[in-house]
Amino acid sequence: MKSFKTLLINFSFLLFSYFTVTKTCFSAITLTINGNGLDQNKILFYGFNSSDPEINYAINIIKNKITQNLSTTNLVQTIENTNESSNPNNSQDIIDIESIPDFSKFRKLEIDNLLIAKFEINSRGDLEAKIRMWDILDQRQLFGKFYTVSKDNYRKLSQSVANEIFKAITQETIGHFASKITYVSEVGQVFKRIKRIAMIDFDGENHRLLSDGKELVLTPTFSNNNQEIFYLRYFEKKPQIFSLNLRNMRSQKLGGFKATTFASSPHPKDPNLILLSAIIDGNCDIYELNISGNFAKRLTKSPAIDTTASYSADGKQIIFASDRENNQQLYVMNNDGTQINRISYGGGSYSKPSWSNDNKLIAFTKIKGGQFMIGVMNANGKNEKILTTAYLVEGAKWSPNGRYLIYSKKKGPYGLDSIPRLYTVDIVTGYEYEIPTPKLEGASDPDWKLD
Repeated sequence: MKSFKTLLINFSFLLFSYFTVTKTCFSAITLTINGNGLDQNKILFYGFNSSDPEINYAINIIKNKITQNLSTTNLVQTIENTNESSNPNNSQDIIDIESIPDFSKFRKLEIDNLLIAKFEINSRGDLEAKIRMWDILDQRQLFGKFYTVSKDNYRKLSQSVANEIFKAITQETIGHFASKITYVSEVGQVFKRIKRIAMIDFDGENHRLLSDGKELVLTPTFSNNNQEIFYLRYFEKKPQIFSLNLRNMRSQKLGGFKATTFASSPHPKDPNLILLSAIIDGNCDIYELNISGNFAKRLTKSPAIDTTASYSADGKQIIFASDRENNQQLYVMNNDGTQINRISYGGGSYSKPSWSNDNKLIAFTKIKGGQFMIGVMNANGKNEKILTTAYLVEGAKWSPNGRYLIYSKKKGPYGLDSIPRLYTVDIVTGYEYEIPTPKLEGASDPDWKLD
């Protein structure tokens, strides 16, 4: 058997990769299944139990957080060995983490994956966790990890394990459970809403308000280095783009525009460039602002309203919305403003386009037949697919891994249905999930980044 490999990262994350041909001891097990859905991966959790109360307390936190994260995807059924839970020291039920499982017996139980864990407390009082996941049908190891974590990092460990499981079953290269969301928090009476920039973790923890609510704020967007948030702020009685430094919480106006500016979008590679819309002499056009140089380049020169521009992932093209052909449609141009081409032809009015991080898809908001919709299309405008509809849905942004969209939704015009909430949708399965922001707080204009 190969020895464990050690690699320290952040909270003492260690990777192990090993293989052995030792025969596994296996007896009949009793299973408890959580979740539903014919297409879900059935994952048996084994070893998430201990006779040591201290270790068992940590395991329960970790296991619950892993399953909580996975439940947001609707891709997984988590299964536990009931016999193991009632008697974790029963030698007849032991599955050795350092051995190859008996795949044929798990296939008979219709298990897709086996997640084996072993937990110990080391001499420093930190928790050591060995985690290994197997594909039962293909009879291969999907991943093996070794973590050393302190008590205040159990949640990070859980996020890391959930990300590894997610990547293993979806073939995505990045997980999204250790991520943050910025949005506009709305509270107060209908005609006296207080709007503040807020931030929250994907799992609903660490909610923070980043502005004081004295002035109206809208459309927060993470910079490409994740150290700043760009947002619209009503300053001197007109909308202006500001930046908020997340390290020192200092806010400053961007650019020397005396006119109204709005709809900022950062360059994917150059932190010094952002797109924005500016209304000058009654005309709304798209500009590229060089932040440090404090100069802007005008990219569109049309009497139409050109707005909500977004860079492609390589920064070479720009998509934007414009009413230059009557109702609002989507157009693509080069990053210097040349070769403008319309790409939306699905009927209705389109707005707020956003390019995926692989350059292949464009997300958009659409109004057609009195219905608000969130959808995606190919970068050339073909194969339009509507993912969700509601009384009001808007402002779709991509997840860090490009698998999900996040957006705000109102279910109706009155009561609780009129309070906007944040949702994600899986662009592959169409599964929709509500982000757990504070109860009775409205939430709109979201953006998403890895922690």
